[in-house]
Amino acid sequence: MALLDSDPEQGENAYWRAATRAEALLLLGDETGARAALADGIGKLPRAWEDHAATIGQFELILAEQDKDAAWLDRHRPPSSLYFSGIIGLDETDPTIRQDIYAIIAREQPGFGFGALAAGADILIAEALHEAGAELHVILPYPVDRFRELSVAPFGGHWLARFDALVEAAARLDVLAELPDEEERSIGVAVELADLVAMGQCVRNAGVLKSRPKALTITGIGDAPRNQHLVWAETGHDQFAISVARKADHQSITALSAKETREVAAILWVDGLDRDALSQFPEVARAFQPAGDGQYRVSTNIAELLATGRSLLQHNSDSRISLLIDIMDPQRPAASLLEQAGDMARASGGGALLTDYKSAMVLTLEPGRHAVEEIGELQAAHGPLSLWSLT
Repeated sequence: MALLDSDPEQGENAYWRAATRAEALLLLGDETGARAALADGIGKLPRAWEDHAATIGQFELILAEQDKDAAWLDRHRPPSSLYFSGIIGLDETDPTIRQDIYAIIAREQPGFGFGALAAGADILIAEALHEAGAELHVILPYPVDRFRELSVAPFGGHWLARFDALVEAAARLDVLAELPDEEERSIGVAVELADLVAMGQCVRNAGVLKSRPKALTITGIGDAPRNQHLVWAETGHDQFAISVARKADHQSITALSAKETREVAAILWVDGLDRDALSQFPEVARAFQPAGDGQYRVSTNIAELLATGRSLLQHNSDSRISLLIDIMDPQRPAASLLEQAGDMARASGGGALLTDYKSAMVLTLEPGRHAVEEIGELQAAHGPLSLWSLT
């Protein structure tokens, strides 16, 4: 406190000074003064979300040690993150759809939106988020032009300019790139993976900012729950749904693509663990296949592979392990995917499962106590690969 009083320019900015004063006051037992100082600091830099989140995390620890209620911190948390999705074949001229979307966004006040930009529900929700001042984080299953061709243009030219405007407005745009030896994925399975990544982005962003992840979807009346709704429900986070009538002449987007034999699956790759070590886990060992100096296993049960990898690390902490989630034929994964999984495992120093960005976001949805953190970049055979660790 004396240091702050003696040097009004102490620290990197006005928020840091006010937050540091607030923390000092809290440690001294002056909660009233701490509340006022924190509110003053947030008022000086209202959109410094990560700084606010770091302070809130420290305050939670202090208040827990002091055995005091931390509920008052909720009013200072950064805004929630919203995963959005929905159907294409709706009547966008129905004013009640927009009214319902805007009412939910006005009530929940999300600061960040995560989803795709297909014609219909996606674009309607993204426009409402953008108008409300939320950051748009767009994740597409294909390159922009191809997605525009498949998921926007066939449903009316009036969607194209709206799509282009939202792409331009996005704070971040991610595309799930295919590797050179792959055929183009069917839109059904490509959208499934993109949905999982968007949900993971939403959950992770909320976790980093000490706020809450939520979901908003638009469904057709009487529709059975789609896979992403079930996945989100398992996370236990809030989910809001708007049910609307489908257009009578609506053609499903999946009808535009050929039958797909591939699905979302994972490769668990292990280096530095011989068959004798694997034999400690008889059921596990039989499922692995040799590949050079490593061994790998492929499964559509991502949770099971994650549990296997963590168990192997627990008993063999020096082993180098990677877990790669992508679209593949589980019986015959593409050579480029196996190569990528092997490269990631060999980059490990042991003690953690290594993965890439999209896989890290999907793994964020898995229950259990684990940290998913970016650790650098790997120069892989098909270009640079963002490297993440799961501990």
